Amino acid sequence: MEGNQSYLSHINPSVKLIAHLAVMFLLMMISEPGKTLLIWTAFLFLGMIGGGWTIKYLLKVMPPYFVFFVLTFWMLAAFGKGETEIWQWAWFRITAESASNGLTIATRMLAFVTIGLLFTSTTCIHPFMMSLVHQLKVPPKWAYGFMAGFRCIPLFQKELAHLKEAHRIRGCRHNGSWKTFKRYAVPLLTNAVRKSERMALAMEVRGFTGDRDRSYYKKTIVTKKDYYYASLLVGSAVFILIF
Repeated sequence: MEGNQSYLSHINPSVKLIAHLAVMFLLMMISEPGKTLLIWTAFLFLGMIGGGWTIKYLLKVMPPYFVFFVLTFWMLAAFGKGETEIWQWAWFRITAESASNGLTIATRMLAFVTIGLLFTSTTCIHPFMMSLVHQLKVPPKWAYGFMAGFRCIPLFQKELAHLKEAHRIRGCRHNGSWKTFKRYAVPLLTNAVRKSERMALAMEVRGFTGDRDRSYYKKTIVTKKDYYYASLLVGSAVFILIF
């Protein structure tokens, strides 16, 4: 989660999260493929206009989800039930009802992915955790713990890459998946325990006790544009659902 310099990156993360979750909840109440497709298209254009998305970025991240879209549609359409038969071959039987249901579920899955991607691509992890503390009243010890965990992910990736290079230079050959897992997992877990202990000691030495009554270098606030964004997003979804 690394925020960019787009308009949506300046929206309060907690408000943005609640608005996106509300739209996802409303999506689950829609059973028409046309309305689901309309919401997905709206979020796609929102990402390009306000989220800093480009065609190159979409071509990079979306193809795997389109594959899942096709597979989901095919499985629900070819093996679903219905009376109005459209096409049949061998044990595959596509009806109008199963095709509509498959298209709705597959498009809903694609919309969920797009909504989640729009949140993660325009939200930085630090303001998000601070917003959880200040707006959603999450205990600081949980928020800072999650933030420290997210910070360790790229460190673990680098350590794994270094381990692979070290094994390759020393000519180590892995004959089985279990041996490969054990060779990498043991040193990674050992380093993770050491890092967590050092991190906990460093936070304790600097006076972090997890209490809510503490000072903050930065505080996140909710402004009018945050309310406008959430109202426009949820209102548009409700309008599409009703009409």
